[in-house]
Amino acid sequence: MEDKEKMQVIEIEGNSKSDFFLSRIDRSVADNLHDIRKSFGEDAGIVKDFIVFISKNLKRDLFGYTKFTLKDFCKESGRNRQDLAKKHPYFVMNPKAPVPEYFGHEFVSVFDYALFNMLQKNIIFAKSYAVNTKNEIVQLKNFPILKDIRLNINRQSNTIKVYEIRISDEWLDGFISRYYTIETNGYPKIGKGRGGDGRKSLYLILQRTRHQLLSQKETTARFSVDYLSDLAELEVEENRFRKKSLKRILDFFIERGEFPLSYRFIKGNPSKLNQEEYWVEFDFSDAVNISSLSEKKGDHLFFTTLMNELKAMFSFKYVNITIKDETDVFQRWLTNVDADLDAKADILISSYYKAYNQQLTVIQAKQFIKDGFFVK
Repeated sequence: MEDKEKMQVIEIEGNSKSDFFLSRIDRSVADNLHDIRKSFGEDAGIVKDFIVFISKNLKRDLFGYTKFTLKDFCKESGRNRQDLAKKHPYFVMNPKAPVPEYFGHEFVSVFDYALFNMLQKNIIFAKSYAVNTKNEIVQLKNFPILKDIRLNINRQSNTIKVYEIRISDEWLDGFISRYYTIETNGYPKIGKGRGGDGRKSLYLILQRTRHQLLSQKETTARFSVDYLSDLAELEVEENRFRKKSLKRILDFFIERGEFPLSYRFIKGNPSKLNQEEYWVEFDFSDAVNISSLSEKKGDHLFFTTLMNELKAMFSFKYVNITIKDETDVFQRWLTNVDADLDAKADILISSYYKAYNQQLTVIQAKQFIKDGFFVK
């Protein structure tokens, strides 16, 4: 009984305000949202949603992030299940086009074909993206998303019950070492309805801005109306109408997404050559004192230590192991709760103590591995 009570305290501690869930997103993705649009066309919105969705799964359930249902995805993206189950427009426009198959299942629906494209294609960056990793600068030219897709299919109805994926090494590494923190509970709320994909892009950029400012102990930033309108995919030419549409979206973020920020429209400096006429100044002061909008002290160390120790143990114990039709044996082992459960629990306990100076029991550690780090 005592262990059960302690477990509740530790779980809730990671999310002190239930309205917010602080996830992570790879910096190279958040800094290049336009390139998702260029690389994936009409599937770009689903690709972006998928990256946010799986990144959130990684944060709250590192030992079980690879499996999900379409219902799970819809809940976190704000999308309609019926829309995702329709035949993809590509096959509607090209009825004779070959349909990708996997064990007899056709990747023909809007969601399935977008998922298949994430396996086949990378996000291609318009220009090389430099990242600082382990004291060296790495130039990224693209961002791979998936290594593999596995399906648990109901043979009678040919419907998918559970999706299982393997994400790219770049994605997994970025989650640990190269990320912005983003609040994701507001993401599906602001994305529902017409224009949702554009609103979500703007939302992610503002979340990125919040992270950058607060990490530098600053609270205000300015962006041109043109830049923000392009992000939000507002197809409005006149300045006054563009400002009105943008204001409507920002007010919607604050009200519907419960985004703690304030803003005001200001005029650009006419003395500066080629400067846009109208700007928006954002103030994130309201977010400073909300503890659930900052990662806990120790979170970065915890995930870094945990992942490094898990990889080291796996590499030592399973040298050069290969499994037929398995593209990533480490991710398979990581998300198999029955594989080396005691050893994983020991690593989790030591990583947690190193990061937070708090001792987990074996029961608590195994519960985290089986159920995730946070209350879902």
